Amino acid sequence: MQRKATTIVFLAGLILLAAAFASYAQQHDHTAQPTTGAAATTLENPDIDIFCSTMKTGQLCTHGTANNLGLSGQKQEQWIELARKYNKTVDAATLQLFKDAEGVLTPPQLAQLRAWFAVGLNPQINEILYKKGLGPQKQ
Repeated sequence: MQRKATTIVFLAGLILLAAAFASYAQQHDHTAQPTTGAAATTLENPDIDIFCSTMKTGQLCTHGTANNLGLSGQKQEQWIELARKYNKTVDAATLQLFKDAEGVLTPPQLAQLRAWFAVGLNPQINEILYKKGLGPQKQ
């Protein structure tokens, strides 16, 4: 019984840490490009990422997406607010999925599920989009 309580406390701590990081990440600039690997050589402008490398899988870069969509002024500010709202919703849904899955998945399966949403996969998503011509347009 004590082991189960310790595990629950540990998992709750991880969830709180992830939520705190997501909150922090949403309030800071996430457009910095990687300095190594294929993604680093693909783009020259750090304000064009679609999905942020410092955020959970599937969360959008607010300024990068605004720039990709060609938005400026008031439309850009409106978009940034929409993207932040989307990112918060994605984060909440992801955390809820983890919580709901606890009764269905084994601990190793839960770890695998969490890895699918880990910070660090977004640059690969960007690469796929760029190669398909769905990213920044070269001028």
